[in-house]
Amino acid sequence: MLSLGPIIFGLILGLIIGSQLKLNVNDTNFTLGAFVVIFIAGIIVAWQSGNYPFYTDLPISTAFLSALIGIFVGKLIFARSK
Repeated sequence: MLSLGPIIFGLILGLIIGSQLKLNVNDTNFTLGAFVVIFIAGIIVAWQSGNYPFYTDLPISTAFLSALIGIFVGKLIFARSK
């Protein structure tokens, strides 16, 4: 059984954090390759951390993965320019 609580709260938290990211700062330049590397590293961390002991739905951390997706979606939809 898939538990939706961690997924929903992780997505909401990720959207809030992603909406506050500023990527056009003076010396910081994130390219598409940097986002791909961050996403792959996030998936590896979610896989290694695993789910909570009483959540037995998937072998990866669904809360961490949904927060990571929320950060990227929040950056795309609600991004601040400077």
